[in-house]
Amino acid sequence: MKLWKLLALIAALTLVFTATALAYDGEVLDITADSDDDPFTWDPDNDAMAAYIRDNFGINFIQSDINYYNNDFTQTQIAAADGNLPEVFTADILYYTQEITQFIPEELVAEIPQELIDKYPLTKERLENDAVSQLVHDMYGGYYFLPKPDSADPTIYKAERKGLFIRKDWLEKLNLEMPTTWEELYEVAHAFTYGDPDGNGIDDTYGLTGDGLGTLRYFFASTGVSNRYWNKDADGNWFFGALDDRNITPLEWLRKMYEDKSLDPDFAATSWKEGLQKFSSNTFGICVRNADADWIHNVMVKYYGAANPDCNPFDRVSLIGALGNNKGDQSHMEAYISCMVAVQFAPEISEEKMDRFLAFYEYLLGEGKYMRLGLEGEDYTIEADGSVKLIRDAEGKASNLATKYPSIPATHWTSWGFEMQALPSVEYYDEYNDETKALKAVVCAIRNVEPLYPEVGPILIDDVAVTDASAFNITSEYWAIITGTEPVADMFHDMQFRAQAYYGPATEKVTEIAAQYGW
Repeated sequence: MKLWKLLALIAALTLVFTATALAYDGEVLDITADSDDDPFTWDPDNDAMAAYIRDNFGINFIQSDINYYNNDFTQTQIAAADGNLPEVFTADILYYTQEITQFIPEELVAEIPQELIDKYPLTKERLENDAVSQLVHDMYGGYYFLPKPDSADPTIYKAERKGLFIRKDWLEKLNLEMPTTWEELYEVAHAFTYGDPDGNGIDDTYGLTGDGLGTLRYFFASTGVSNRYWNKDADGNWFFGALDDRNITPLEWLRKMYEDKSLDPDFAATSWKEGLQKFSSNTFGICVRNADADWIHNVMVKYYGAANPDCNPFDRVSLIGALGNNKGDQSHMEAYISCMVAVQFAPEISEEKMDRFLAFYEYLLGEGKYMRLGLEGEDYTIEADGSVKLIRDAEGKASNLATKYPSIPATHWTSWGFEMQALPSVEYYDEYNDETKALKAVVCAIRNVEPLYPEVGPILIDDVAVTDASAFNITSEYWAIITGTEPVADMFHDMQFRAQAYYGPATEKVTEIAAQYGW
């Protein structure tokens, strides 16, 4: 063999070895873990995924007896106080902010040493570009979690994943355009209620239904302020968005819908399943629900498609991604807060185990980013053009990963995987794969334009003046205004007056803490 060919072969083998070299040197370490899923089974002798992780990263994940993530948070607090938390666990850090405000100062979670972070460039980049991790770093002087965003690709969902599913065939029947503002939504809901969009000659259709104001409030970003979080105006004054006068306009349009019966009268008490059932029964023409790619597929296939098997649901249903207030206004959606969920470490974990885990986390961010789809060559292939195709059996079925690899939740630490469901280059669904991803792209192109970024800092203020303000139930107050009889503006200002007892002290404290941290 010529020398240059030999050298080339050695170089190629070196690259292969480097790419697949074990991330550890020594014995396999047991790491107790609690994922976001139900307790997973770890059996490398009968689970090729578990064996791959063990053989390449020197880790045996031992699932905690209790799945803390899916149980009452009180159990997590008790386990933390007793020193019984798994060494690695999934945490709802912005749903239960005690996992920051209590667990860090009381040393109930471990700090990630900077020298370990510096070893893993993708992990370091994620931490340094995540607004919540930087906020916590500024407040507590270190990194205490690894972000687990909905999508590992931050460019896909810049805004919250909410949508108004709408009957586009009804729009066509009534010669209506897709609504982009609250005013136009009212007009369409009214037409759906009184224009006989199904053409059966019976007065049996209505406008808007869904799972209540909790989700619909995201669309109040139409006002130009974040409705669900704290805001800061141009003069540096802090205020809670839902109490701003600009919310009067969407409330007035909803009052009009309620008064002319184009809004589901049971809207506030309707669960998301009930809302989708009403929509899928061809009774309501608009339904509010989550609208990431996976939920688009759920609504279209699992709900509407299952109830209407004689049609392609994508021929009948489309999506509204964001709203403005009045005709001609720019639409807005709340910006997505990337780190509602994270991965934390118990203080008992050794630095060696943390290093092992970080090596695996780094792999999932980079070379192993498709691992949640199974094992390459076994469950999926990467084509020459970079696209990912599922490997199917003779009946055209892809692998049932949860059955084939009971340890598969261990590959989910870096994100919820919404990027896999959204990327056009990744085959994910057995049916309507392309249609799902195309509709996702359409709605993201709308709501990703000028999303409204809330001020996250106040969420992490551990002071009763701030935390007790949530006792004032704004969602219920809004529904009372929508269904009331007094002028909307008068009822809104009365709500503001009563809310002052809660949000007055909260605003003072937020202003004080914000000045302390330079927010």
